[in-house]
Amino acid sequence: MPTTNDRPDKPSFTVLDEALIKQCIYVPPTGIEEDKKTRDRDQAKAGQKQKVEFHEVECLIFSFTGISKIANLIGFDRLTKLQLDNNNITKIENLNHLSNLIWLDLSFNKISRIEGLSELTKLEDLTLHCNNIEVLEGIDSLKPLKCFSIGKNKLDNLDDIAKYLRKFKHLRMLSLAGNPCHAKIQLQIYEAKVLAHLSKLKYLDYRLVDAKAVANAKQEHREHLVQVEEQDKKEEERQRQERIELQEQTDLRACNCSGMTSLFEELINEGTEAKQIQTFRESGAYDENSKLKEALQRYSDAFDEKVREFVTRMQEHKKVKDEEFKDFFETLETAKGEVDTECKYLIKQFEKQKKLVMPRHDGHPTEEEAKVIEEDPSQLEKLRVGLKTLKENLLEKETDQQEAYEAVISEFETNYTTLQEETIETISECFKKLQDCEKEYRDDLENAFEDMRAKHQSQLGDGTQTNMDRASAEWEQELNTKRTQLESILENKEELDKLIEESHQMRQQKLYAKEEELSENERKTCVRLIDSEKEKEHQRNRARVCEIYMYCNLVDRLISQELDDGEQPEREVVYTSTNAFEE
Repeated sequence: MPTTNDRPDKPSFTVLDEALIKQCIYVPPTGIEEDKKTRDRDQAKAGQKQKVEFHEVECLIFSFTGISKIANLIGFDRLTKLQLDNNNITKIENLNHLSNLIWLDLSFNKISRIEGLSELTKLEDLTLHCNNIEVLEGIDSLKPLKCFSIGKNKLDNLDDIAKYLRKFKHLRMLSLAGNPCHAKIQLQIYEAKVLAHLSKLKYLDYRLVDAKAVANAKQEHREHLVQVEEQDKKEEERQRQERIELQEQTDLRACNCSGMTSLFEELINEGTEAKQIQTFRESGAYDENSKLKEALQRYSDAFDEKVREFVTRMQEHKKVKDEEFKDFFETLETAKGEVDTECKYLIKQFEKQKKLVMPRHDGHPTEEEAKVIEEDPSQLEKLRVGLKTLKENLLEKETDQQEAYEAVISEFETNYTTLQEETIETISECFKKLQDCEKEYRDDLENAFEDMRAKHQSQLGDGTQTNMDRASAEWEQELNTKRTQLESILENKEELDKLIEESHQMRQQKLYAKEEELSENERKTCVRLIDSEKEKEHQRNRARVCEIYMYCNLVDRLISQELDDGEQPEREVVYTSTNAFEE
């Protein structure tokens, strides 16, 4: 890693470009390099930096390079350590794609806000020392954080900082020294507040934390901690519920039941009828009409029961389909292993013959090799014939394997398509039952509203004060409008029937649309899975045929060189039997 002596007196770069990146690649020293002189070691490392592929780099050091913007770090898939300290950076950006980053140093810059780090969920060490940060934020997703240095910034409220950092259960090292929250209170009070909230810290401001100091701090702030810990428990419970709900939604998507658990609420809370029922609730008429409440409750209970039954059956279908795919995959792997073993055996047998006929690659044949060539120079031609036979045998086995694979995939396609059709039939059956529930609800609504209309007419006839009149008298103008609306609805039977029918048709259409959505998902999933397996087999076959031709062509060139030159030139083995037919 660069030392202070290695740093330039004045930054010579302001843009993070490819030339600078190549200079800042950190190549760790090896045992051989440590035995060389410093000059030779630096030259060797400079040469290595030019050869290293960006996707292989694990550490970049841009200290004291004068850069003002983070950019052009695309392609560093394995990067785990990034050093950007002592520069002119004003904004944290263009880092979220570095998902394997563990160590990040942004100290001694001009950063005023913590942002752009939400996707760095493997980050364990974050340094933001000596910047212009006023608010501690933007690191909520960095759950593995162990070391956090944010000293010499503009953080002011120590209580808020301590509460915010409680969520980082793995935090063991914290530096806050140099902030207003540290400078404006006594050191003992400062340490007590921090340790009371963050009792698992091992180091605070680069000093070892004493266990006794932690115990005293917790005792001193015990009353305040009770409330904080209660809030923590509520937050943990909320997060636990979120995880459960997220997992439930994930499981529903996996078995093609996405949106089913919320479907009833979507149906019942849309449309003109839903708005009118809401008006009845607000007026008090809904609560007094048991038939209207009972109709909705019966619909809800029946709908939920059918949905639970549907989800259970879809989970069973998924289990059967998963078993079918597992059997298919195991069959392919078994067949592949058997053929690969046979092909490797043929190659090894040929290699034995080749070693007896052709000298070793260092150009110095053994006595046994020289004797074989001397006794029968035609051995090279025989070897070429053997190579041709090997090639034909390998291609024949690959052709047989391809045909066998195609047969297995075809059988899998047939079986899986049958399972898909059974699943779609289940979807159809479920939604037929839901449509029946909807029709029953429509009939119940008609009866409930008719009952309400009859009661309303009766009350008007004998002069009895209606619930709407009482409500109007109590709430005056606010409910006067609702009373007029309700009277208008109940007095016009034709409009009431039209309202119920339109809402019924709207819910029916939503159910039809959801049924088609799930059925189409099932078809697409089946096609996508089968096409994917066919493409994998196509790519495997293509790679295998290329592998055979590459190996045979290489050996054929070596034989030709022996026949043409009569001596062994120095050459490098590109393809050997040790890696043939291994993926």
